[in-house]
Amino acid sequence: MIVDVETAFLYGELDEDIYMNAPEGFGFGPEDCVKLEKSCYGLVQAARQYFQFFVKILTKIGFKGGFADPCLFVRNGKHGICYIAIWVDDSLLVGNKQEIDQVIKDLESADLKLKIEGELDDYLSCEITFNQDKSKCWIHQPHLIKKLDKTFGKMVKPLKGYQTPGSPRQVIFRNSETKISSEKQKIYRSGVGMLLYLIKHSRPDIANCVRELTKVLDGASPAAYKEMLRVIKYVLDTPNYALKLAPILSDECWRVVAYSDSDFATDSETRRSTFGFILYLCGAPISWKSKAQKTVTLSSTEAEYVALSETAKEVKFIHQVLTSMGIKFKLPITIRVDNVGTIFMAENIAISQRTKHIDIRFKFVNEYVKDGFVEIIFVGTKENRADIFTKTLNGELHDKHAMTFMENKNIIEEK
Repeated sequence: MIVDVETAFLYGELDEDIYMNAPEGFGFGPEDCVKLEKSCYGLVQAARQYFQFFVKILTKIGFKGGFADPCLFVRNGKHGICYIAIWVDDSLLVGNKQEIDQVIKDLESADLKLKIEGELDDYLSCEITFNQDKSKCWIHQPHLIKKLDKTFGKMVKPLKGYQTPGSPRQVIFRNSETKISSEKQKIYRSGVGMLLYLIKHSRPDIANCVRELTKVLDGASPAAYKEMLRVIKYVLDTPNYALKLAPILSDECWRVVAYSDSDFATDSETRRSTFGFILYLCGAPISWKSKAQKTVTLSSTEAEYVALSETAKEVKFIHQVLTSMGIKFKLPITIRVDNVGTIFMAENIAISQRTKHIDIRFKFVNEYVKDGFVEIIFVGTKENRADIFTKTLNGELHDKHAMTFMENKNIIEEK
């Protein structure tokens, strides 16, 4: 259930003295000013002050949390459990129906004016569609795809259809001599920005090629501009692709599985490698990333080890979130890697001429393995679902990996 707090930013208490020009019609002189006693719309502080105000109310009515994720709280009341996720003035309530109703009554008793939006079918510009028995759902972003079509539809219409979002093995380089016009650069930044928001919620399949596009946001070349149009053409040709959430639940503890991967020095300009990962909770994708590594690595094994450390950091965060929610899950958490040397480095504390230079901050993976928090298991390269986040694959491999977390579901027709 979604609950919207009306006129939310007017509730916040100010922690500092803020003055404004005196409004007309109150008998003040032209040189007079007034001091604000409460927050109001238009203030930089408004969102933060409302958040602090709302969290105080949640704490008073029995909610706990906000540690692993400051916007996630849980209450174990007399009717059952209730989770609340805060997004500015929109709050998502999940849990026991009776307890949710009681939480709404408690919030209203705190003199909050609420707007109840009922079932979860549209949240943060995402459309959520369930099957009949609600064992499976799809997250889709039709509003953003329509906006992409309105902005770029005519530009990409003459282009041929593509099987993959990016050109296979495409790497974007910064070209200081040949750049697009300032007008095209604005269009480029706008297009990449929309694609980034798609990746965040429903289209992980385009993560790697869009990451490449972000490397030249301040000075794209004609080749980069052409590649951006290709990605948008692919998205508009696959408007019904949606993130698939089909958790496999049992009476036993929940299970987290992660896939980690890295390329090696693909960017011939910076020689930095790219890492990627995807995490599944009970078979449902919950977190993914495609990002260039911050340092240059000297071997494919080292690049994979750095990628593994980044994956382990995300695994630890998910562990903290699930723990704060009171959810029991199986340990150790499995991380699947396709490099035998990386697995050896994670399971053995050994120094050699080829590994002694690796920064100590990456070695916490050894501790996690030793403590039984994670287990590293080998997976073949072609079966590594994170492969799609580190390189632009051919059509066959791209579809194979993408369809593990997505589905071509015609949501509009189904509705």
